[in-house]
This record gives sequence, structure tokens and C-alpha cells, in this order.
Amino acid sequence: MSQALFPGWRPNKEEAARLAPPATALQDGIRERGLKLRSSFRTPDQWHVTLCFIGKDAPHLATPSLREQLARAAAQIPPHAFRIERLAYWSGSGVIVALPSQCHALQALCDATRDAIRRSGIIPALVTTQPHLTLAYLEKHLEPQGWLDDIDCTSTGTFLVDRFELLFNPGGHYDALGSWALTRAELPRPPEQGSLS
Repeated sequence: MSQALFPGWRPNKEEAARLAPPATALQDGIRERGLKLRSSFRTPDQWHVTLCFIGKDAPHLATPSLREQLARAAAQIPPHAFRIERLAYWSGSGVIVALPSQCHALQALCDATRDAIRRSGIIPALVTTQPHLTLAYLEKHLEPQGWLDDIDCTSTGTFLVDRFELLFNPGGHYDALGSWALTRAELPRPPEQGSLS
């Protein structure tokens, strides 16, 4: 039981249904290659993009201050969409993830939730530098899994990010401890570097 706490985005039922074909191809490929899972396959109700990981054994950190700061973060980011580019195996953690194509707004949402967590006085356990959706847990430090490149993700379409939740894992499922709609009209422009002349 991980007792994990983090802000995250979850696909709706229709979006999860579009993720099912590559997830099934992944399961078949793992079985065909005799790879060992560290836990069962993630089920569609467990699929999520972790925006910033607060920590394990951390339900006490879901404070009013954290919720207030996450609401502020939601007001900084506009609704946006992303596409799944490919599946990848991350050797250090042993996870197989679905990686979105580059999406500045999704990364900005990760950064905004990180800043919100810090403003509430919490040091995140893990900052998300590459948004991803975890599909399976293999053994760590395996050789590269090039066969994942053959799994077609092009038909999954676009995924709408118009809100996020504060998710808590009491064991096997995720409870939403808060939910915030993204309300900004557009992303703020990055600050311009002044010339030194």
C-alpha cells in the first residue's frame, strides 16, 4: 500500500478506451518475451499522468494550504490537448510509459503544480520533467526494450487536459481529494531576455 499523494490528470472513459489497443499490444509483448512484472498491469481506472509527486505515506500533506495553492496553479494554465507519441521503458525505475508528444502547456502544468506544492511548504519527492502515463512495472535495469517502438500509438487521438486532481492511493485505486478546472485563456509568454548592449 503506497499511500502516494500527487496532483495528476486522468483520462475519461472514452480516452481510456482509445488507449486500450496499445496497452493490449504491450501486455501481449511482455508475455511473448517472458518478461516479469513487478506488479499487475495498470488497469484503465489507474491510468494517470503524475504532474508532480508529493510523496508516499503522505495523506497528512493534503492540507487546505496545498489545495489553495493548487487552485491558484489551475488558474495559470489553459485547457490543452496532447497526443501519445510512443511507449518507452525507463530502466532506472523499470516502468513502461506512454509518452506524450512535446506539449508546452502540459509541461507548464507540471511546473505550476510543482511551484504550488513548494509554496504550500512541501518539498516534492519527485519533480516531473517529462510528463508520462505509466502502463506497467517491469524489473529495473533491463536492456533497452526496442520492441516497444513497434507498438502503434497514432490511433489514440488527442487527450484533453481541462482539469487536474489531487490524487491519493490508499492501495489499488486512486481517490480524488480535490479537483480544479484549468481556466486561463492562454499560456503566458516566457520572459524575454534583455540585451546587454
